[in-house]
Amino acid sequence: MWEILKRQWILHIKENPITYLLIVFIFTTGIMAGAFTVISLSSQQKLNVSIFLQEFFNSQQSLSINRWAIFKESLWKHFVTVFFIWFFGIFIWGSPFILAIIGIRGFSFGFTIGFMVEYYRFGGFLFSLVCILPQSIVYVPCYIGIGIISMLFSLKKNRRRDKVSQYTIRVAIVFLILLIGVFIETFISPLLFPLFIWIFR
Repeated sequence: MWEILKRQWILHIKENPITYLLIVFIFTTGIMAGAFTVISLSSQQKLNVSIFLQEFFNSQQSLSINRWAIFKESLWKHFVTVFFIWFFGIFIWGSPFILAIIGIRGFSFGFTIGFMVEYYRFGGFLFSLVCILPQSIVYVPCYIGIGIISMLFSLKKNRRRDKVSQYTIRVAIVFLILLIGVFIETFISPLLFPLFIWIFR
């Protein structure tokens, strides 16, 4: 089964190389823009961001924190993002908006990792590797996948109702996979936060 899926995926890439390259390029450009933005921040701005991160980190250590409430909040944010990508994919004119959303996701990822490494140095690198990378391994390919699916559908000429249903199902399947990342971010990564208390002091 996995071999069949692998062959189909490779064939899909060969049939749509420009779309794959474009989405990956936009996401990568967003990451780079986010990282360069960190470098351009003033000392005061970096301090303000570090204070916010410290407050967030401390809040995550609270025993009374409701993980399920955080899960639902994170789930809602991702749902809204995916919904807009799906929505713009329905229309021929939606392609630029899909690319913009993918770019923003890349920017957010690049800024977060870039700031952790720039401000906290080696400690920030370790924190990113252990507490941010696990869910990102799920998020990044999922958003790239949803972006590709939506871009391809947006550029299609045949837009019958049954085709929209198939398109929606494909996006929904990838979104369900994305939920794994939400679960990791909410319930697993915070368990490792105590290892990095020394970074945020």
